[in-house]
Amino acid sequence: MKKLILLLSIVSLISCKEEPKKTEENIEQNEPTSQQPIETESINQNYGNQIIPGKRLGAIILNENATAVLDSLGKPDSGDAAMGKAVSTWYEGSKNLLSIYTTTKMGVEDFSRIKAIRSLSPDFKTEQGFGVNSTLSEIGKNFKLNKIGVFLFEGKNYTLFSSDEGISFEVGEDQKCHGIVITEKGTSPAQFYLTFYPGLVKQ
Repeated sequence: MKKLILLLSIVSLISCKEEPKKTEENIEQNEPTSQQPIETESINQNYGNQIIPGKRLGAIILNENATAVLDSLGKPDSGDAAMGKAVSTWYEGSKNLLSIYTTTKMGVEDFSRIKAIRSLSPDFKTEQGFGVNSTLSEIGKNFKLNKIGVFLFEGKNYTLFSSDEGISFEVGEDQKCHGIVITEKGTSPAQFYLTFYPGLVKQ
């Protein structure tokens, strides 16, 4: 994952804009248009491996023009696309994975925006130090969690828990977090047209 983290740290086109609670349908209705400027932050600002729920994972920012990030990461190892939505995934080793979900407002914008980020890397942490390898008990003391469903990944069962703050946790049978997903506040990964979890059984 070091290669991915290094690439992410040099992404200079970074911005964020908080939006109210929404579903996948009205996410698209309320997306900024091409006439609305994309706010940029100082390229000297270093977010390192910081997770900010509802906003960013490291240098990757939700609702940002995805072009610079996708270009910096290079060709994805796998992907899926349909109806202006896309999931791109990069792997490094058997355990580390980075996936980015993007949407394009067809006929309005000629670029995609980042709507969700999934990471299996233990290097990214919230301000409180939560992320991959944190226990469900620890996470539950700091986030109000909603059980979304269960899914199978590489032959193992995981439960997806989501928080309205804009962060979801993939919890294994060992009751530890094995992956995180950053979304806009009030949304969960299960709401998107294309999903990170094709076999998710909602509960």
